[in-house]
Amino acid sequence: MQLTTLRIAADRPIRWAHEVTMKKYRIRTRIALLAATLTLMTVLVLSVVDLMGIGPNLGLPVGYYGRFNRVLAQIHASPDVEVVRTTLHRDLELEDFYITVRHDDREVRLRFEEAHTRPFGELVQELKRVGL
Repeated sequence: MQLTTLRIAADRPIRWAHEVTMKKYRIRTRIALLAATLTLMTVLVLSVVDLMGIGPNLGLPVGYYGRFNRVLAQIHASPDVEVVRTTLHRDLELEDFYITVRHDDREVRLRFEEAHTRPFGELVQELKRVGL
């Protein structure tokens, strides 16, 4: 009779340890799923905000600031040109933007007006016309 009682007592801690391990596994799984969901939601919200122009400029070549970022990348590709300041006319679309650069010890103000309606190639042609 004592043997049976000891065996049952010995089985319980083993089963209990297994239950604790499973609970820890379930909690870790839920935390990992929550973290993945929050990360995905953050990326989606930032992308939508960037497309709408509400949030900060993330430097993406598409979206609200897309043309501006691509023109700025063209300017930064020139090693002897330094961007002094930028001015943006924010509206429903980024209509106009102005970039002041320092080139050969002189400041040049580049004006990209109605940039939201013009093809990107035309904006690049303006850079080439100035010599950038």
